[in-house]
Amino acid sequence: MLRISRFADYGLLVINALCQVNQLTTLEQLSEKTKLTMPTIYKIMRSLVKSGLVISLRGVNGGYKITKSADQISIAEIIEAVDGPIALTDCTKGLGCQCVLEGNCQLKGNWQLVNQQVIKTLGNITLDMMNQPVSQNMNAGTHNIAAILI
Repeated sequence: MLRISRFADYGLLVINALCQVNQLTTLEQLSEKTKLTMPTIYKIMRSLVKSGLVISLRGVNGGYKITKSADQISIAEIIEAVDGPIALTDCTKGLGCQCVLEGNCQLKGNWQLVNQQVIKTLGNITLDMMNQPVSQNMNAGTHNIAAILI
């Protein structure tokens, strides 16, 4: 089954919450807004800060803030920040794949093409698009998910 991880899904929720407030936000505020536990929020925020999507400021008036607007953050960026490189199969993870069947496999090249298309599609979908109502996304305009998927 192809699916993003629970943490990547939660990462989308957390960064979406940050985009909505667009100001310094504490872990406690994020936990309250998203209903995720503090340990989960902490793990996700570490990944988002490390990736550069979020900045962290320490101190009494500290907190977390996004570094780009929702229309500049792709779903692929968030997934990769939390989970690492997007790869549908082990052989699409990049250099260093040590598959025992590699010498006899005729599918690897095509899996790489499929993987590239998935990454491209997720890279073209912004967090802003994900916040649009489904009915708006079903109209094949230029700045919505339906236009990308067609």
